[in-house]
Amino acid sequence: MAAEAPDPKTFQSWEDAFQYPIAAVRGMEKQLRNDIDSNREKLRTLVGASYRDLLSTAESILEMDSKMQNVETYLGQMGARSNSRLLKRKAMNLRAWKSETESRGTLAVSLAVLRGCPEAISRILKGGGSVLLAAKILVLSRLLHKKLSQGTDSSPYLEVLRTRLASLRRRLLARIDRRLQNLEASESVLVEAMCAFSLATSSSATDVLRHFLHARQLTMSELGTRRDGDRGIFKSLRMFIKSLKDCQVIAPIQLARALEGLKSAPLLQTPDLRSLLELNLDIHQRWLREDINSFIPYIRHDDLQKTEATRLLKHWARQAFSSFLKQLRDKIGDVKDTAVIMGLRQEMLELWFSNQRHSMGVDTSEILEGVRDAFNDRLQSLIDQHSSSLSDLASTIDSLFESWESGVSEDCPPLWDDTIVTMTTASGSEALKEALSIRAYGRSKLVRAVSTTYVTWLDGIRELESNIQKMREKKWADELDETDDDEDVLENKHVLLSEDDPRLLQESLDNALKDSFQRFYDTIQVYTEKLQSDHHSSVEAGHKSCFLLRVWREIVNQLPSSYPNSQNKTNFIAILQARISAAVLQQPLFRCKKRAIKSLRRTQLQTRVLWEGDPQLPFLPSPYIFRLLHDIMGSMAAFGADIWTPQATSILKRRLREALAPIMSKLPETRSQVNGYSPRPGSSSSNSRDLNNPEENEKQSLSKEGNETSNRNGQQEDLQEAQSNKTNGDAPDEQDGPSEEVAWDMKIQRLFDVFYLQSATKINNADSVDDLDRTQSAMSTSSDLTDRDVNRMKKNAEAYWKRTELLFALLA
Repeated sequence: MAAEAPDPKTFQSWEDAFQYPIAAVRGMEKQLRNDIDSNREKLRTLVGASYRDLLSTAESILEMDSKMQNVETYLGQMGARSNSRLLKRKAMNLRAWKSETESRGTLAVSLAVLRGCPEAISRILKGGGSVLLAAKILVLSRLLHKKLSQGTDSSPYLEVLRTRLASLRRRLLARIDRRLQNLEASESVLVEAMCAFSLATSSSATDVLRHFLHARQLTMSELGTRRDGDRGIFKSLRMFIKSLKDCQVIAPIQLARALEGLKSAPLLQTPDLRSLLELNLDIHQRWLREDINSFIPYIRHDDLQKTEATRLLKHWARQAFSSFLKQLRDKIGDVKDTAVIMGLRQEMLELWFSNQRHSMGVDTSEILEGVRDAFNDRLQSLIDQHSSSLSDLASTIDSLFESWESGVSEDCPPLWDDTIVTMTTASGSEALKEALSIRAYGRSKLVRAVSTTYVTWLDGIRELESNIQKMREKKWADELDETDDDEDVLENKHVLLSEDDPRLLQESLDNALKDSFQRFYDTIQVYTEKLQSDHHSSVEAGHKSCFLLRVWREIVNQLPSSYPNSQNKTNFIAILQARISAAVLQQPLFRCKKRAIKSLRRTQLQTRVLWEGDPQLPFLPSPYIFRLLHDIMGSMAAFGADIWTPQATSILKRRLREALAPIMSKLPETRSQVNGYSPRPGSSSSNSRDLNNPEENEKQSLSKEGNETSNRNGQQEDLQEAQSNKTNGDAPDEQDGPSEEVAWDMKIQRLFDVFYLQSATKINNADSVDDLDRTQSAMSTSSDLTDRDVNRMKKNAEAYWKRTELLFALLA
């Protein structure tokens, strides 16, 4: 309430007025001018009343003179005519005349007092005065208006006054409501406002309490819907707590006593009413009617009992708190930041705990549960919303796949390009480490785009986890010690707020993350199935598979702590790795098959001169085998070294072994097998080569190579002719393909190649026998070599692989 201006009547000198601020001095000036105007009006009224009295006195003198003369005449006549009936009639006429005169005076005084009532009420409301005094004036004006309206000669001016009083009554009730709704109002101010409401509306104590609670609930609704941030909802809660406290203190005892005090004396006998200059009761009161002077307002002050007040308070508390919870949910429903919601939760609970001692008669557990549920529901909603936003990652992947450009989308700079070599570290090594990370892990622009989206999402999840952890670490003992003396109650509330709520939110976060990652893995599975059934370029499908694997790796390496790695669904990884392996092996196997077929048609074995041992056996693989591994190594490097985990390498080796088995199982055909007739006489001796005579074998090989060199041109012509005859369906005239001796050497060399490929494609912890193993077993059996020679050749192949495996590091 604003401070009232000082009363100039209390000043000892004019200098005392200037001890106050300018605003107060201007207020005193305004008050003095109003008093001057009021005194001028009162003086005018007094002068007008005295003038009428003077005229009335003159008329009375003249009348007395006339009457005296008439008395003399009458006495003379009475003596002559002494008639009792005539005397009685004249006495009655005299009493009627006196009554009419008094009635006219009472009417004038009542109208004068009634005219001053609106002015007094208006002045009090403008100056922020007592609403109880304004209500008393309103009651008096209502009584005077009723009496004046009952007269036969009522003036139209009464209707004007009634309209003005109705307007002032509305203003007074609005002022009373503002006093009742004031959060800082004291108990005395509230009691005064309640008494004023009771007088202005003729309400009982029960009606007054009900209106007070209704006004407070309206205020809570208004505060809760204000757009002033989160302060309005806290003011609403403070209003709720203050209402509980005020109601318990005021109702019913203080309110009943205050209402009873209004009936202790007649209304016109109250000092504050008699001191009003606008009414001028010190002059007018003696002319008013007796029933007005003795009027006491009728107010039911004893109808509100303790039980009824408690019942009203409980009923109001349920409705008000339900409305407050709805406003709270609406308010925090617009907040997206979990940290802000956590702060609101803590501040609101601290506010309630520090004031809940004033909530006697209200179930505090319901209030606590309501606040907890409101915040927990909102936090769970935010958890679900943020967790489900992981689907944006799938949308990003989908858009990247739709705009995929072969040769551009999978582009990633090599590790040792000019940019990385010449990069400066003058401003720190962060840029260098980032560049190395991009190149070492194949983090292309597309992968980084997906990773950025995921990291943004992950930061929100980590913020949720951090806020939940802060809820666990919050200690409520400081807030609860002042209000709860029972250690069990204290422990129960601490468990609810610092254990149950965080556990509930953590479970919601775990379930939401589980569902979100499950949907994401299902999306990856769908993309994997599309790639598996894709009929487009195998290389493009391989690069897309690499992209998915790298995205999956970026996610797995940065999983939230609420989603452990044990829950990962990785059944699609093997499919993607198989798709990459197919893309890697496509071109190398195609070239290897062509080279292998070409090698079978040669008439000599180029590596035969390098055989060693007794008997002579190969210890170097064929050139096309070495080229095969080199091509595979280059293709693997082109897809990125980060892709080739042990699992991916095992899958590639398994597919490679399956593809090599039919290639390596094809043996060279001798000339007789190619042309379809028996070998020439003497040629069968080559089938019975003595492996124990290496010198003879060497001579035969050299002689054979010399003959083949000298007859190369003729053999080319024979080959062309044989191909032509084969096309036409005629038998060849000359021999085609390697001789039986060279074919046998090729078979031995191919067996060594198989041993070498087995070492190169060896899969750890693989117990099953595959096609390549069966091919090697069949070739060993058909080679006519002893077990000792086969084992020696196998050891030579393994030893050569150990010497050369670093050349094929990704495959090894």
